[in-house]
Amino acid sequence: MKNSQNAVTPTVGDVVFSLKTFAAAMLALLIALCFDLTNPYWAVGTVYIVAHPLSGASTSKAIYRLIGTALGGTMTVIMIPNLVSSPEMLTLAIALWMAFCLGVSLLDRTPRSYTFMLAGYTTALTGFPIVASPDTAFTYATARVEEIALGIICAAVVNRIFFPRHAGPVLSARIDAWLKDGAELAIGTLKGKGREPALQAAARRLAADAVDLHSFTTHVAYDTSDLRDMVGRARTLQHRMVAMLPIVSGLSDVLHAFDTATEGKLTPAVNELIERVTVFLTAKTALSEDERQQLLALMDTAEEEGRELQEWSGLLAHNFTARLRDLLQIWGDCLTLRQDIESGTRHDLRWKRFGTLFDHTPIHKDYGMAIHSGLSVMLATFVATGIWIYTGWPQGSAAAMMAGVLCCIFSTMDDPAPMMLKFLYVAIVTVVAAFIFEYGLMPLVHGYVPLAAALGLMLVPAGLLMTRPSLALYGMGFCVNLPNMLSLQDRLNLDLASFLNSNLAMIVGMIVACGTTALVRSVGAEWTAYRVLRSGWADIVAVARKADGPDFAKLLYRMVDRFGLVAPRLATVPAESAVAQTDILRDLRNGLNTMELQRHRQLLSVDKRDAIDNVLSGVAAHYQRKQKQRDAQPGEGLLDALDQALMQLIGLAKSSAVEGACRAITALRYSLYPDAAAALPTIGTKAGLHIVKENAA
Repeated sequence: MKNSQNAVTPTVGDVVFSLKTFAAAMLALLIALCFDLTNPYWAVGTVYIVAHPLSGASTSKAIYRLIGTALGGTMTVIMIPNLVSSPEMLTLAIALWMAFCLGVSLLDRTPRSYTFMLAGYTTALTGFPIVASPDTAFTYATARVEEIALGIICAAVVNRIFFPRHAGPVLSARIDAWLKDGAELAIGTLKGKGREPALQAAARRLAADAVDLHSFTTHVAYDTSDLRDMVGRARTLQHRMVAMLPIVSGLSDVLHAFDTATEGKLTPAVNELIERVTVFLTAKTALSEDERQQLLALMDTAEEEGRELQEWSGLLAHNFTARLRDLLQIWGDCLTLRQDIESGTRHDLRWKRFGTLFDHTPIHKDYGMAIHSGLSVMLATFVATGIWIYTGWPQGSAAAMMAGVLCCIFSTMDDPAPMMLKFLYVAIVTVVAAFIFEYGLMPLVHGYVPLAAALGLMLVPAGLLMTRPSLALYGMGFCVNLPNMLSLQDRLNLDLASFLNSNLAMIVGMIVACGTTALVRSVGAEWTAYRVLRSGWADIVAVARKADGPDFAKLLYRMVDRFGLVAPRLATVPAESAVAQTDILRDLRNGLNTMELQRHRQLLSVDKRDAIDNVLSGVAAHYQRKQKQRDAQPGEGLLDALDQALMQLIGLAKSSAVEGACRAITALRYSLYPDAAAALPTIGTKAGLHIVKENAA
């Protein structure tokens, strides 16, 4: 109970944020009243929409909002005068524009996606209310942009001048926390605990954090802290974090296979490597050159000891050292980048396996869900507009615009309906509060200062809720809606009919949005996770059938991005579900190893590719079956193809292509068949491969 109370008790920082935001809102209201702007409440609401405890995040959101509002206002000026004579065509045009912008926003998946979403529903906000006076389209849209800009400027100025909280230190803290958890994950894996549920859950959490960190660095770019100029290094660090996860997961697989092959007795060199690397990860200090050379020599010894046991053990030993080499280089780069971010320096990095230029990191794009969400917005807009036109409701435009706006705001959720219902309940409570305020307090208020004091009684406490993720929806819903429902102007207008009509129309629009979303848009977390997994499996099929040079970086970042999307949803999926039991990191490793195999296949002569082609066909067939049947397991035919390919390659003259293909096939074998017994003959060291020091996938 004590912890629950602490979770909702506001801190000093929370109080400062609420007071700052309220001060910015009242500053925007004062300026709007002084300059006799059309709708001062727009500026007040904007302050609360762009408000964020971090000054950099507030600035970035404000800029994206301003750009989106300007684009939406421009479309209003284009559409309204030309289509107002045909209500059906105007409704269709606005709905199509909102659907298009929402689709682009969902596909973008970065903070700038806010721009596209705003561009869509701003047209509804500024278009529907003026259909009776289309000649005011330019004036109305311009006024909207002006007052949005006013709210943005006031929020930015107050947030940056008075007790600013920079995003840079928060980024540093998040990086330190990730590195701490990442080290614990790697150490636990090296100790043989990689398959324990706790470590697997930690890997999913780290994936989600690493993917989210890319978006967070966008806010740092708008910050005024010293870390602002280190955004590039922070994103490079994020790429290393992303790459580390499949490497650690691969270590878990190869250690399991090695432990099985040696009947639980790992070679002395392997045990010593595990101990030394564990110390290195715990110390969080860079390796000296002497230490690096000692580890490399120990890796050579580990491979020799493995080959002395049997050919299969030798292949496993090499794959283990290759992954360990990747881990050491990535971890060393993480420490170097953390130092660079803190000190402002720039050092050379060691791990460059997937290239060095990732300015345009590929991410997962769900075109089907983007289209689905766009159609949902269109349907809600059509229904609300139909009610408006059919009833001849003078204030019905509020229903039409709110239906589309609400669908857009919650479109990123798998099942937006529950959150939309909460927002609806907040709006109803806000209507009651606005009624009491306008007809109980406003007649007693004379002047700006008393008005600000009266508003503070409601907005300051509600602003405290915005600092808590679990309560932010309630706080923002109240603070944004209250000024709009009061229609704050330079003079009091106690028109009860207008008050009830306009606010009731907003509630009706929200009800329409909730209804249409629940009927046609809401999907479960399991359904969304399965769609994401299917996309990953389709990538692996394409890679297995693609003969030309595959792109390691694109597959790596797109699949780990998918892992970051799936990880939070797995907590809500039943444990017995095939989706919950799917190891997406294993699929990622199989995809990378398949690409490695394709790359080395191209370097072999045509007459030596048959066995590898059989493996690639088997991998493609397996993941095609998974797209149709979630829990499909690889068949014995693929295992035979892997063993035959290994035996054929071992018998060939040594070359980098042969050795690389062996590494990839070995990794595919123990990943797809972790408990299968080794079928390779004991050939001995004479026929064994002299392994080239190249990283395995």
